[in-house]
Amino acid sequence: MIPRKIYSASALLEEFGISDPADIKIEPIAQYCDATVVYEKLEGCEARIIGHGDRAIITVNRSSRREQQRFSAGHELGHWMNDRGRTAFVCNEVALCEWGNADFEQRANRFAADLLLPQRLFGPRAERKPITFDTVKHLATRFEVSLTATAIRLVELGSYPSMLICCDKSRRRWFVRNANVPSLLWPCDKPVRGSGAFELLNSGRAIEMPTDVDCDVWFTHEDAHKYAVREDSLKITRDLVLSILWWKDESQILALEDDEED
Repeated sequence: MIPRKIYSASALLEEFGISDPADIKIEPIAQYCDATVVYEKLEGCEARIIGHGDRAIITVNRSSRREQQRFSAGHELGHWMNDRGRTAFVCNEVALCEWGNADFEQRANRFAADLLLPQRLFGPRAERKPITFDTVKHLATRFEVSLTATAIRLVELGSYPSMLICCDKSRRRWFVRNANVPSLLWPCDKPVRGSGAFELLNSGRAIEMPTDVDCDVWFTHEDAHKYAVREDSLKITRDLVLSILWWKDESQILALEDDEED
């Protein structure tokens, strides 16, 4: 068994001497951690892990896209690192989209992102890139990882104030923000008419993205109606939409920073 001190994703990458995204091979990394990755046909889930003693088997859906397979394997490896001793985990597409709750699924997703999209490799490649799904798709291809995980990393590590929000028809599921977005900006509880996300969820119409929308479509702040935000929304499952919001005009951000200081 490897020492507990190198169970973090960053320590594992350092242990393997990885300096390029192409070198992040999930199967040998998992094997090093006493977890064997196998690919089989799965129904109703993307991946599962069964551990016994110091060994585990991670089974990944062989029918899924390669980027999804890699993230699913990283997610299950996160369970092996963080949740060893619990019952077996069976993770479906919804579990792999859970980023907002401080529970074991969110923790496993974070481990997978740190392993497959490490900050020291992802940050320089995201620097000064537009905060749009075109950029997300380019980086997802480069790192061979799912769009959701890549979009989160772009928002968190990109150069511009932005936010990523995941919604279904009735509620906001979770969101992440760039460090430059003040905490005073809080997204609405559910998609509102006038947003691209609302159209995708309620009519299914393909609309031109990205597009500028009024901030009060997305945010509850009393001054939101004075500003606009660039929205780029994408349906990721039958019931879920991801929306990237990018303040190309940073005047609202600057005004809110002044409010926070006062």
